[in-house]
Amino acid sequence: MSDVTGRPAEDTGAGGAAEEHRAGWFELFFDLVFVVTVSVLAHVLHGDPGPTEFGKFLVLFFPAWWAWVNLSVTVNLFGSASSRVQAMLLAAMPALGLMAAASPAGLAERAWAYALGAAWVRLVLFLIWFRHARSPGTPLPLWRPVLYCLVPAALWAVSAVLPGAARFAVWGVAIALEVVLLAVRAGMGTAPYERMSVEHLVERIGLFVVIVLGESIFTVVAAFEEHFTAASGVTALLSFVVAAELAMIFFLWGTGSATRGLSRAQTGRATQIMRDTVMYLPFVLVCGITVLAAALGTAVSAPHDVLPAGARWALCGGVLAFYTANAAISLRYGDGVRNVLGWYGPCLVLTFGMLLPAALLLPAWGAVACTAALVFLLAKLSKWHTTRARTTGGA
Repeated sequence: MSDVTGRPAEDTGAGGAAEEHRAGWFELFFDLVFVVTVSVLAHVLHGDPGPTEFGKFLVLFFPAWWAWVNLSVTVNLFGSASSRVQAMLLAAMPALGLMAAASPAGLAERAWAYALGAAWVRLVLFLIWFRHARSPGTPLPLWRPVLYCLVPAALWAVSAVLPGAARFAVWGVAIALEVVLLAVRAGMGTAPYERMSVEHLVERIGLFVVIVLGESIFTVVAAFEEHFTAASGVTALLSFVVAAELAMIFFLWGTGSATRGLSRAQTGRATQIMRDTVMYLPFVLVCGITVLAAALGTAVSAPHDVLPAGARWALCGGVLAFYTANAAISLRYGDGVRNVLGWYGPCLVLTFGMLLPAALLLPAWGAVACTAALVFLLAKLSKWHTTRARTTGGA
């Protein structure tokens, strides 16, 4: 007897249901490598980053995020208590560590190492899905893990020996193949989505957000340690308020909304909604927090100076990315347009009308103070509109 993923029912064991709803300690141990990955990749954004630095961050961060989210979904389906899954996580950790170590020069002399790390992760994913596809009674055809995991692994591996632009073109093809195939349900149907544990998905994404928020706190404290002055201390305190407000928005309201939205999508077999709000949109959200953290660290380092151009873009862009991702996720979950615009509209107006001028004209501590005020106001607006929509049943 098999469940909808084709896994024998007896494999779940007595504690199977609990495993599907809570992240296991093995997953938490696995996430430690991402603490390093986020820290290393965020370093390029400190100070006065330009378009090259922002582009480098996005190009190198997405494959790392994509590896993490694919591994997390796999664990969601198979359970972290399985010895096979635990072996997979252990085998993937050195690969992600290699990608992190190569990241400072991941588009230059260490690009070959970054590519081999990405290939390694996909090979690990292929091994577990290949075995699953060969299990008796599984609805998953063998060609899907071959195209989704093995072929991209080969492309990443081949790119390690290619010169210059050809290497990065192959990277783009490898990522595009996975993204396109994820949109095509041929041979897969809705069975894997029906089998997913919503609580586990929300918890895993929440833990990744904790990692990114932890990096923001580390950046602020490290900058304060290097510039131990009263002005830096005030700026660090204001930066902590910003991080705390973002955390409260996400964990007090965002996770509850995500649980309800994903549950509705799962019940209605709305697989595209589940895919978008688990695989794609959280990437924009965590990028927003990461670039915002870099700007806050720069402000703490030089509180009396006006923020350099790159830090201004990081400050305003980080706020916009965080709230744009939240707005898109809310709309995908079925929240009314009027409700979402009730807090996202003011976000756009205040970011361009208040925060950007403040970052241009005020010393860094003043720009951070405006950011704290903006985030606080948007939190109140979001809470008010959401509560109002629930009590009135309005769109």
